[in-house]
Amino acid sequence: MVLTVFRLNRLERTVNDLVRRLGDDSASEVGRSTTTEVIRKTGIQTEHNPPSVEPALAPLFVLRDVATEAGVRPPDRTRTNTPARDLSQDIIMKGFLTENEALPLLSLFNEHYGRWVAFSPTISLGTLLTEVRRSPLLLAACCLIAVRHTTQGLASRLAPQLFKEAKSLLSTALLSVPQPIEFFQAALVLSMWSTTIGRVPLSIDSWLLGGFALQHSLASSLFQPVTNISSSTGHTKHELDRWCIWNHLCLAHLHYCVGTRRKSLIDRDQVNRCRDVLDSDHATNYESRMVAEVNLYWIIYESCSVIPVDLPKTQAVLHTWREEWKWLFDQPRSQFLQMGFHFAQLLIYDQSLKSRSAFVRESLLSEMVRLSTAIINLAMETTDERTRHLTDHIYHMISFAAVTLCRLLHLYEEQLSALYDIVELDRLVLQLVSWLHSIGLPCHVAHTLGDVVAAFHKKLRPDAQPSPTASYLEVDFEIQEDYSHMFPELFGATSFDGNIGHLLPDWGPVL
Repeated sequence: MVLTVFRLNRLERTVNDLVRRLGDDSASEVGRSTTTEVIRKTGIQTEHNPPSVEPALAPLFVLRDVATEAGVRPPDRTRTNTPARDLSQDIIMKGFLTENEALPLLSLFNEHYGRWVAFSPTISLGTLLTEVRRSPLLLAACCLIAVRHTTQGLASRLAPQLFKEAKSLLSTALLSVPQPIEFFQAALVLSMWSTTIGRVPLSIDSWLLGGFALQHSLASSLFQPVTNISSSTGHTKHELDRWCIWNHLCLAHLHYCVGTRRKSLIDRDQVNRCRDVLDSDHATNYESRMVAEVNLYWIIYESCSVIPVDLPKTQAVLHTWREEWKWLFDQPRSQFLQMGFHFAQLLIYDQSLKSRSAFVRESLLSEMVRLSTAIINLAMETTDERTRHLTDHIYHMISFAAVTLCRLLHLYEEQLSALYDIVELDRLVLQLVSWLHSIGLPCHVAHTLGDVVAAFHKKLRPDAQPSPTASYLEVDFEIQEDYSHMFPELFGATSFDGNIGHLLPDWGPVL
């Protein structure tokens, strides 16, 4: 009881700061240099042992600076002052859309994203709408993701309104303790697809929102089977649904801990608790992959928080992880675990790059090229009808691999030319751009990141000629707007310092 009260008091102290972070466009100005201050304000206790050298950028900050240097801008940077809204009504009552318009959006969401938030796949649309409308925030979040897959006209008209509404509702919801299950579902949706919804000049800090939701879950009876270590193993389907939501919140949070090199609000014991869901007869291939990915990202998080990285030890841990989960690699949808494994190795090799001898550096460079191309090829070769509905972090990994490959070709072309066909590597990047531009509507996150990769490649590799049909020829590279405002949670906010060598991903200790 004392622990619960402590957690509730700690959560309440963070609300005002979090509301300001989620409700103020100036949050997009918060970057790597302010992470320590954010952690201090949110009550996270850390030990400050700064390394002797300045840590390089984390993966998502690398993509941030690539976008900034490329000079790409959001499609609309216009800001308007809107009057205060009645947050007690949902988007249907406020006239954003009708019930008949909401039904197909919820149907699309439930088909492609419902299992993330434990919606029943067999529920009728009318019943689903009634249940989701209990939470105006959840309704807005679901429709916001689904509308990106309807028509460009509807998405352009409705998505910006829904995002503003979702952010307003979220700011209000953060003031309530305890939270209903719909809050955790909405927080998960907004965290997992924050880049998708963030195409408008607004921002949601996925690391902070996910961390806040996880802290709330520790003080909520909704997740007692998860948080109560002494609980029995005979859980109902209803309890397991709650467990899966909690697992997915952990995964989303760890994505951004790794991607932005921030402190995790969960620990090893809580990560291990994610495994317990596999003891149920209801566990599926999907849930098994989620648990495997949680454990993979925890390995990346722990390994990359140490400078210098212990390369042999980390390699051994990664290969132990692969052996443990190898039964999943022969099952459907295993390409995402393979991408994650390549991504983990890519980060570890990069952190080791600067501290090695010339001979070892050449070997590491070769491995980084191999891993980057493996991620890119795996993405393009496994395209299917579900590709457009992947989570944002998959597109982050793919784009990061392409950006890393561009950097390696720019900085180490002479060394790599002895081992690789440089023309083919340039062509692979251009093929990826065309592939990204072929996915979904122009408002899809793949199109946005395709523009980033295309602009960055053209800046670093101006002599690499694209094919006449390459879609990036239409990208406007002369725009001087700061693209980082579009993706505060993906690209951070620290301005590009002009030293392109610094963009090669490297890791310092987690603050």
